[in-house]
Amino acid sequence: MAKVDGPLFSLEAKGKIGDSVVYFPWKGRHAVRRWLKPTNPSDIDQKLIRQKLYALGKCLKAVETPGTVLANGSALVVAMKAKTPAAQIWNAYMVKVAMADLSNDATFTALSDALFATAVTANWRCCAIELGLETIVSTKDGVATDISPELQLFMAAYAAYKVELSDATEIYSTYPSNWGSDIVSQFATDFTAAY
Repeated sequence: MAKVDGPLFSLEAKGKIGDSVVYFPWKGRHAVRRWLKPTNPSDIDQKLIRQKLYALGKCLKAVETPGTVLANGSALVVAMKAKTPAAQIWNAYMVKVAMADLSNDATFTALSDALFATAVTANWRCCAIELGLETIVSTKDGVATDISPELQLFMAAYAAYKVELSDATEIYSTYPSNWGSDIVSQFATDFTAAY
């Protein structure tokens, strides 16, 4: 990208000329670069991945973060920060770990099937609704995948399992479909309870 002073014999220029160059301010300087057609894939696979990311992000938004009510954040935040590598943000790390597997449709379907095959699905749903989670519905352009509140919470539990998030009792060290109602409730409580 070229940096210019007084482009086109003026003090400031913004916008594009044809489909060849674009003039714009950048970090307080005038800049010019080749025009590139913006790309934003809108195929079905990309939309489904975005929906999964959105669902996991909405679930993590229910976590009590530092500076709101609890000084250091909830038990989940404290535990995740302890597991997060240096120079990374805890919630971004949690999403990255979960989406490494869940971006694959087969793995996501297996996760969903595992949730709905458990005997405590109703407990997952109850805890998710108590955290304020709602069903994410997408019917745009042929994508008709609903992500229920319990599945969002289950996705977060999967992330906790994948990063080996556990306390002294190792309660999160097993796959979430093996959790009993007490562990599901504890996981939901860790979203908002003090460490």
